[in-house]
Amino acid sequence: MKVKSILFVYAYMLLIFFGLGCNQNSGKNQNGAKDDTTDNRLSIGEHFAPVNGITLHYYVAGSGPVCLAPSPGWGYPVGYLYESLKPFEKYFTMVFYDTRNSGKSTGPDDPTKYTDKDFMNDMDSLRVYLGQSKVWLLGHSDGGYQVLYFGVHHNENLNGIIALDPMAGADSFYLAEFTKNLRARRAIAPKVVDMFLGKDTTHYTIGEIMKMGMPLYFHDTSKVKLMSHTIDTTLSQKAWDYTGVSGFGRKILLPELHKISVPVLVVVGDDDSFCPKASQADRIAKNISNSTEIVIKDAGHLCWIEQPEQFFSECEKWLEGQKLGG
Repeated sequence: MKVKSILFVYAYMLLIFFGLGCNQNSGKNQNGAKDDTTDNRLSIGEHFAPVNGITLHYYVAGSGPVCLAPSPGWGYPVGYLYESLKPFEKYFTMVFYDTRNSGKSTGPDDPTKYTDKDFMNDMDSLRVYLGQSKVWLLGHSDGGYQVLYFGVHHNENLNGIIALDPMAGADSFYLAEFTKNLRARRAIAPKVVDMFLGKDTTHYTIGEIMKMGMPLYFHDTSKVKLMSHTIDTTLSQKAWDYTGVSGFGRKILLPELHKISVPVLVVVGDDDSFCPKASQADRIAKNISNSTEIVIKDAGHLCWIEQPEQFFSECEKWLEGQKLGG
């Protein structure tokens, strides 16, 4: 879950791609990669899509119906999903993409252009760019927020949703549960917990927060090493700051989730400190009629990384029940 987004809610709770014009002569985009033709936009490998005046960077892997998987939105690159969700490639043509101003994607230098709607429009524009009338969506944490938000507004363009440790609204029930969890785990990341609780007003960078706070993402803190290399990737301070200004991820989606009628799989770790089961996954599943909830034992906010065998075994049963794969 986006650390800064929660911080903001807690206190209430706590470059730009200029179009094809500059590249028309060379046939290359500003990242130095050759512009894709319609035919190869879903070929295996790395791509760049010009949409909405920016460039979205994405990886394609696997085969099957197209499944879009955004980064969380607030500055963490999508690579951690691309590297760790390989088994899903048996069921989908996975399109892992960096959201605006994260990873290798560009974004506007206007801090008001990072709203929920902006992220939704980028997702929908990427769907159209890839020539898909309907897609599957997969999102983790605030990426889960993005795919649920999209489902509320564009259910007709979906085949289904997979939401991993998702966020759907920081209401009073959530805030109480989240605060209780943090206080109980303060010993493993005291500075970050104090920051969340408003006791430490130091202005830490996104990189500093992630390095100090990563143990909070795990049930078994010895497994932090499984994510350590991703913290050293390029984290976007601009995306972090701009999503805060734009209010990204702060809407309470729960009352509108009934608008989603496609199949939805909600997966959560039983010890998720950031998006706790009771206040998030349980209520998300309850509010979507065509949903299934899977609880991963002894897992935190990165349940598939912490308990991969349990996670993929349970998810693949559901996917096969949707007549996917094979």
